[in-house]
Amino acid sequence: MTLKQTLQAFDEVGPASLPRAQDAPFEIVTADLTRRALERGEYAAKHLNSPGLPKGHGFTEEHAQKKHMYYSTNVGKVKLIVIDSVNEFGGWQGSLDLAQFNWLENEIKNSDRLVVLASHHPLSKMFNGYAPTGKRVCVDEITEMLLKYPRVIAWLAGHEHRHHIAWIGPEIEERGFWQIETASHADWPQQSRAVEIVQSHSGEIFIALTVIDHAAGPIYGAVQTPLDLAALSRVISANVWQKRESLGAKHPADWAKGEAHERNTVLRLDPRT
Repeated sequence: MTLKQTLQAFDEVGPASLPRAQDAPFEIVTADLTRRALERGEYAAKHLNSPGLPKGHGFTEEHAQKKHMYYSTNVGKVKLIVIDSVNEFGGWQGSLDLAQFNWLENEIKNSDRLVVLASHHPLSKMFNGYAPTGKRVCVDEITEMLLKYPRVIAWLAGHEHRHHIAWIGPEIEERGFWQIETASHADWPQQSRAVEIVQSHSGEIFIALTVIDHAAGPIYGAVQTPLDLAALSRVISANVWQKRESLGAKHPADWAKGEAHERNTVLRLDPRT
């Protein structure tokens, strides 16, 4: 296999695969015995033991015991629901298991606040229905459920490593929500996003979005400080080899920046009940 063929061989939908280019050079790396992957329960427990606030950052002892990575918390007057969109059976696109889907609808149904969802995958990439046992819930069923509840106003996501905004729902905005995707800290343009939600006296809802660059300069010098390292990382991300057309890149390098209206903007919604 060529490098291009190898990159194209990863499966969007499970089971997980690891294609190999048989003629590719390789290096044997000495194992670091002090490093290992954390399983889900341990990940939640680490947050419970973190000195940062709020305690647990949304996780509880129950999450650590049941190994559930989804939770809800109140942020001001908004209910934030964090979804675990990873399909544990394989594939790099997302979906929900049935228990989480039912939990999600119950959380929304019983909320007296405006609801914002957050996940790794955007709704458009929730089509990984692979499951050796049980059922995975995918984009169509999730969309149908969410559009029943006008209190859902936004879905925050990453995964695609780009700035992108899309309206999900009917043209008449009595229900529906904004899907807000944000670029990656690793890939160009290495930006994050501030989200501010305001409701007027008339009930109109405004979501102000501001793109934020990290503090590193445009050059990296001798790479002696964290900011030097961040500057080097930005330079490398702007010259990423996977974006070359010769390797079959689907999008130009600046695709991740999104359009101007998908970066610094204010989104509006009609009053919700």
